[in-house]
Amino acid sequence: MGPLAELLLLLCVLYGGSCEDSAIIVPGEEGGQAVLPCNTMAVNATSVTWFMVNPRVEVLSCDKEGSSNPKYSRLNGSSLLILDLRLQDEGFYGCKVCSEMADPPAHIQLKIANPPAYAMGCSVNYTGVPSQFSLTCYWLGGYPAPQLQWENDGKILSNGTLDTLLVTLNSSEYTDKPKPTCKGQHTITNEIKVDTCNVHLGYPNLQSHALRTCIKGENVTLSCSVFGANPPAVITWLRNVSNPNVEVRSGAKYQIVQIGNDSFLTIVNCSKEEDEGNYICKSENGVATKEIYIWLDVTTPHNIVGLVSAIMILFLVVVALITGTVLYCDPQIYIKANPFRKGESEVLVLVESEEEEEMQQVGDSVVNTPYTDAEPSTPAVANGNIYKHEVLFHSPPDNISSDLLSEVSEETEGEHLEEDF
Repeated sequence: MGPLAELLLLLCVLYGGSCEDSAIIVPGEEGGQAVLPCNTMAVNATSVTWFMVNPRVEVLSCDKEGSSNPKYSRLNGSSLLILDLRLQDEGFYGCKVCSEMADPPAHIQLKIANPPAYAMGCSVNYTGVPSQFSLTCYWLGGYPAPQLQWENDGKILSNGTLDTLLVTLNSSEYTDKPKPTCKGQHTITNEIKVDTCNVHLGYPNLQSHALRTCIKGENVTLSCSVFGANPPAVITWLRNVSNPNVEVRSGAKYQIVQIGNDSFLTIVNCSKEEDEGNYICKSENGVATKEIYIWLDVTTPHNIVGLVSAIMILFLVVVALITGTVLYCDPQIYIKANPFRKGESEVLVLVESEEEEEMQQVGDSVVNTPYTDAEPSTPAVANGNIYKHEVLFHSPPDNISSDLLSEVSEETEGEHLEEDF
């Protein structure tokens, strides 16, 4: 044990702390042997006992040269010899003078060299700094630590002998979507194990609606989705209304919710003066930064009730006009059922053409009948209709001309004279 390690052990003993972090590492290979030296505080101590911690197990007692387990034996009076090393022999060991009552902290850690028990892994993360990302390569579970090396297109980015290797890169140096690769090598005597892993870097791509509309006084939600980003992207909202590119933060006015790769911005009680304008969905993952603009249009609500009422009134007026036109123009409708005509203005009642023909046939039969002095009977009828035309006169209108009235009177008198003959 060197002077620095002895000093650390002394401080651990004095202040009652754990000294496992300052323990000496003794390597060993599976199936081989290891010698653990006893470095106690006592001078010329020869009679010592050995124990393991977590849990505490005594492996070599004070009064015996050997142990019940043949793999443990004393070497040079105070050192511990362990044969046929196995993984379960790994751990922290401690020794103390037999006269001491309390156990000193363990000061030796035995590490058995089996290649790493797990496969190599790689990951990429956004550091939070624009245009910067980090690559992490890890190969755990082996001893001694493997040699790891990050490369990109044959160029070495970083290397080291440790089980986790981290390197931070600037995206401005990698504009062609790089594919970094980590190579690992673990060596035990003549046995060499190698492994590799890589990461695919991806730019963030955004998708959203370019235009959104909000009615004044109501709420509106803007949405933005990102895909294809590796490492995962961070989405922020900016507004370019009064002050350009001001970040929007959640509060009473704005509410931001992100679910997976989708981000939602809800604007409460939107107003035309404060909220109308461009909003920017910004996505960053260290590899690239992308933005998409969304225009919010705030409209004033219309009088829906008044608009519907006006449409209904217009509809009723059109229906009334159509109904009045039909009633006025259709000759099939009886004059008494027509409220748009005056009864005194009518002179004739029109008769169906079929009925007119039937009546003409009945009239002809009456003319051909021989004259008799018998008292005339009831006029012949056809299908319940009169056998000849009758002109029905109603009260003529006041504005009828006298010439037309005298013409009608002369025709009527002529018809009566013909009937007398």
